[in-house]
This record gives sequence, C-alpha cells and structure tokens, in this order.
Amino acid sequence: MMTTQSPPRDVVIPTPDGLSLRGWHWTRPNPRGILVIAHGFGEHGGCYRHVADALGPALELDILSPDLRGHGRSPGPRGVVSRYEDLISDLYAAVVWARQVQPGLPTYILGHSNGGQLTLRLALEPDAALDGVVVINPSIKLATHVAYHKLLIGRFLRQFAPSVTLGAKLNTEILTSDPAMKREHQTDPLRHSRISAPLFFGMVEGGQLLAEHAGEFTLPLLMILGGLDQVIAPEPSRLVFERIASDDKTLLMYPKMLHEPLNEVGREQVFADIISWLSPRLDRP
Repeated sequence: MMTTQSPPRDVVIPTPDGLSLRGWHWTRPNPRGILVIAHGFGEHGGCYRHVADALGPALELDILSPDLRGHGRSPGPRGVVSRYEDLISDLYAAVVWARQVQPGLPTYILGHSNGGQLTLRLALEPDAALDGVVVINPSIKLATHVAYHKLLIGRFLRQFAPSVTLGAKLNTEILTSDPAMKREHQTDPLRHSRISAPLFFGMVEGGQLLAEHAGEFTLPLLMILGGLDQVIAPEPSRLVFERIASDDKTLLMYPKMLHEPLNEVGREQVFADIISWLSPRLDRP
C-alpha cells in the first residue's frame, strides 16, 4: 500500500566523539520499519532523495539518510578520517538516532559502494542488532590496479601525513549511463573527490576484512551488483556473497548496469526488486 510521505526534515545526529552530523529524515504515521541509507565515498545523504521517494511510500518506512563525517553538510575536512572505524561509528549513530525517534521497529540499512562496505562491517557487530541489509556494489575490491609506487607513497602518507588528501575524482561515464544523473554529479557542490591515505587503506583493508569474515555474517542480505561496474569489481563481491553464512541471502546481478544502479537508466526495476525483497521481511515477528 502506498502512503503519503512528508518532505524530509533537516536533522542533527550526535556522535560519541562529539560531532554533529547532518542528515535528512523522512517520516510518516505508523511506519512499518526504519531504513538508514549509507552513502558512498564523496557522496552525501541528499544524493538519495529519489531513493527515499521510491522506497518510503511503497514500504511505509521511516528513512534517515545521513552525511557521514567529512561528507556533505557534516563537519570534518573532506576525505580525511582519523580512524576509518569512525565512519562505522557514524553509521551506528544514525541507526541509534532513528531508533530513538521510532523505537521498536525493524531496522534495515541500505548502503552503496563504500557505504555498502560500512553497512556490512556494522552488521557484523552484534550490538548493532540490525534486522537485515541491502548493499549495492559494496566496496570489496577495486576494479582497477593501483600502481606499486602509489601504494608506497600512500603508506608513507598514512604514517607521516595522514591529513594530506589527493584527488580521486571518478569519470561520471563509468558511474551511470543516465545523462541527467551525470549532470547532477558534475554540478552538485556537496560532492567531493578528495581522499587521504587512512581513508583509502581503510577501504581496501575493510574489503579484505569482509572477505575473511563472511562466514560470520548471518543477517538477511540483499546484494545488488552492476555487471559493468568499473569502480568495484563485481566478481570479488560475488565470491564474498557465496561465503556469507546467512540462510536468507539474495544476489541480484544487473548485467548492463554500471557502478550506480540506483542512478542508472532502468533503476525503476532496481527499486521494484528492493521493495519486493524488503516488504515481506518487514512483517516478520
């Protein structure tokens, strides 16, 4: 049943280390559940307004889409983290905030790219007490090889200049085939393309950690992969999916889609598939 959705509220989410993250919150009377959205590297919560508009009314969800530290309207230098795990802590802070607003509801996270990796990492923590996750091209392994000399420079910066950032701008041609979405990428002033060594190596090592601990993952999982993704290699993600121990897991591969299925031509089918997967699980006792 479709329900009306109020315009999003601009909200502030406190973190354990004293930051005030910004986020967008969509609410409705008597929601069936909570969905927290975890954006990818360089993105922000506002990039997912169209996702909230597609999923919220159809599933009767409260939706929170935060800007993680160093992204969007949240504090922190762009592309810099003291500890990569702080991003996981930010995501958990968003979950805690959403549960305080709507206590007692089933809680799911939808994460894209690096947000998908953060989602899987958080889901491995028993204290998170999630009911399930949807991950889209989670950053398990980069699709491109990083030259050895660049890795050496990165390791030096990680140890001696962790706040130094380098440009990491991605060509929009490999993100989505939708011309309107490409223009939005290019003109959005809240997106960024800076990355520090701790953030880069945190992403790489986080993907390796997930590969090593996939057998410990037991939550309901929907993994969505774009078959033509040139940012995150689809095959390592598929192999992690195969090793995941959950007895409720679904893999959907869209052979002609790039890195951002939620922004691709034909994304309506992706939305419909997410709705079909989530809806029956929201009603489980």
